[in-house]
Amino acid sequence: MICFDASRTNFARIRCLQCVVAGAFVVLGITIFYRQYLQFHNYNRLGEKQCLRRILYPGLRGNIYDRNGNALADHRDSYTLYVDLNFFRKSFENFCKKHKNKEDQQEQLWALVHDALLPYAKQIGAIPFHISPQKLLQHYRQNVLIPLAIAKALPKEIYAKLVNRLPTRGAFSVGIEKIRHYPYGRTACHVIGYVAKTPDLDTENLPGGDLRTFFLPQEQGRTGIEASYNRQLSGYNGGEIWRVTPAGQEQDKLISIPAVNGEDIHTSIDIQLQQVCERALGYYRGSITVLDVKSGEVLAMVSKPDFNLNDLTPYISKETFEHITSTGAWLNRAIQGLYPPGSTFKIISMSALLRAGIITEKSSCNCTGSYRIGNRNFRCHDRRGHGLITTSAALQKSCNPFFFKYGLQLGPTKLYKEACSYYLNVPTGIDLPYETHKICIPSPAWKKSRTGEPWTDGNTANMLIGQEYLLVTPLKMACLVAAISQNRNIFIPHIVQSMPWESSQALSEKDWHVLISGMKKAGAYYIRNISTAIKSGTAQVKVAGESVYTHIGWMVGFAPADNPKIAFCVEIEQEGVGSDFWGGQTCAPVAQVFLNHIFKK
Repeated sequence: MICFDASRTNFARIRCLQCVVAGAFVVLGITIFYRQYLQFHNYNRLGEKQCLRRILYPGLRGNIYDRNGNALADHRDSYTLYVDLNFFRKSFENFCKKHKNKEDQQEQLWALVHDALLPYAKQIGAIPFHISPQKLLQHYRQNVLIPLAIAKALPKEIYAKLVNRLPTRGAFSVGIEKIRHYPYGRTACHVIGYVAKTPDLDTENLPGGDLRTFFLPQEQGRTGIEASYNRQLSGYNGGEIWRVTPAGQEQDKLISIPAVNGEDIHTSIDIQLQQVCERALGYYRGSITVLDVKSGEVLAMVSKPDFNLNDLTPYISKETFEHITSTGAWLNRAIQGLYPPGSTFKIISMSALLRAGIITEKSSCNCTGSYRIGNRNFRCHDRRGHGLITTSAALQKSCNPFFFKYGLQLGPTKLYKEACSYYLNVPTGIDLPYETHKICIPSPAWKKSRTGEPWTDGNTANMLIGQEYLLVTPLKMACLVAAISQNRNIFIPHIVQSMPWESSQALSEKDWHVLISGMKKAGAYYIRNISTAIKSGTAQVKVAGESVYTHIGWMVGFAPADNPKIAFCVEIEQEGVGSDFWGGQTCAPVAQVFLNHIFKK
């Protein structure tokens, strides 16, 4: 019989159990060390994300001024009623537990706010309350820490009464909200541009990028100077980081970084001249551009039809958007409109002929009213003919046969290169957004690649007088005459900041004087009491889908003729169709008005 020692067996088991327990404590210690020390920062960050919230708000947008310090864009006070939806959290969340339907939740939240506001309305009168149930619920779900504006543009009387009656810690509060304002309404609307609310806030200088963030929308420039200089005008956003309760209510403010207001922008626009130009253009569809030939500054830029900038702030209604779209008023015709330049292009044609030595001051042509090219007669605008006409008179009277006679000797390639030498084939580079890049200066190679057909003498004839494939903007033509006024080959305009640019002499002094002499004679014919150098033009434009033509009237020039200070371009679109429309006769009275204003001083 074998006997076992029970005490030795129990001791072995106890030692084994002790080892297991000790191992468990070691594992637990290692885990605690790992969690408490090695993973401390991760869990601390998770805790912060649960209980911290970041609130962003933009700085006040900078103002825009004209050259004389008149405000073109600033802010006006809007008396606003706000609601803190956190005030209704408990009752609303209880409702939501029983009602999962989104529409029911929207209506309930709206009813809670409405019923809470009703006692004040009974005391002080009707309070405008136009917020939609959908907007209320959306704000509650996404931006509940930020008070929601439920009534804007309150009358001062209502605002004052609410200030006296609303409790300090209630659901409602009032404040003054800054709304973008344009003192001159529709004047210079395309140049100034407009703003729209955007959630795209710059947060580079603000901490807490991984926290749940609430924000107030920022104004962002959409067109004009508002868009070109949006960075300077916007300033820098501010922000706060709050510790919140589990229910999401603000508890302690931990960090506060103030917003930095935007910079003010001073432009080259003369708002008084701008108003004169807009009145001069009246109800015409078209544009006027006035440039300072010495500095490159844009003094006025008009485009019609236009719109009232104050109708676009703080938001654009559907009716306003549709009206502006239907009238074509979004288009800034000065930098986005593309038109054949008509006889104003003869400035380029004559410059090319003089440069090539094909004509001189004494060259002449017998104009009979038409000129035969191939099997087609190309007419002069004077059907009776000008008779024997010299170089300067040909430019003054815009005699087509003169340019046909000598231009066919020149050829299309040299004509194309001449236009490019004045940089007529590229945008001006003005500091406004959305300038078109679709300017077209045709060449034989361009036509071959576009249509597959060879260039003909008829194409050359049409190009010489600014027709057919040619497309330019009014600002580009204004820059052309500004450059010509200085006998330079390039002119770059600006409204706020100038760009460094170099130019070279365009023509010999002798040829330049020949070119200018014809423009001076035209100026003496069209403009009274002011010495000007001018070229007018009338371009045909075929109406899409029809076999009829409408016209574009042009007048470009500079003044005074012998000591140029300003250059200008007037472009007017014919209403309807018909042949009884001439650029010089239509544009001259318009130009006379703003030239009188400029030089009466």
